[in-house]
Amino acid sequence: MTKSPFSPLYVLMEILSGLALIGIAGVILADVGLRFVGGQVPASDDFSGYGLVAVLFLGLAPAYRRGEHIRVGLLVDRLGGPVRHGLEVVLLGLATVGITWAAFWSGRLAYDSWRFHDVAQGLVPVPLWMPQLSMVVGLTVFALALAEDLLRAAKGGTPSHLAQAALAADAAPTFER
Repeated sequence: MTKSPFSPLYVLMEILSGLALIGIAGVILADVGLRFVGGQVPASDDFSGYGLVAVLFLGLAPAYRRGEHIRVGLLVDRLGGPVRHGLEVVLLGLATVGITWAAFWSGRLAYDSWRFHDVAQGLVPVPLWMPQLSMVVGLTVFALALAEDLLRAAKGGTPSHLAQAALAADAAPTFER
């Protein structure tokens, strides 16, 4: 994978995303176990949903950098050379702007939830800014990863997701005779 000064941050996002997934499994297993003895975990579906948001948003940047996002390259993959590189720079710029915009407004949403003391309407009144924070952090780190690749591509380098895809293609087994 492409070296980055932010690599420890991306690894942290992977770890937090994984911990959220483990948390979901823990809540579900505890709820299933308690149902055998006539109990339940209050708001287990709410907590599982909050965990799912954390898994998805905290995992955005690491998945992008590893080239594991689904890309529809109908046009880009048919181009080559400087035209493709230029289009990649433009698309990275648009993605950076769009994700930065989403990060800003999700931050604004979390701030307003904190400011107005919004709580979940389920059995457990969880302050909504808490689960929304994973969305803000995930989108912000994803915007950082995109901006880093935009800068790299603008300088003539290869974005991390394309470099990772090239490494994966070289390591893929071939079945030719």
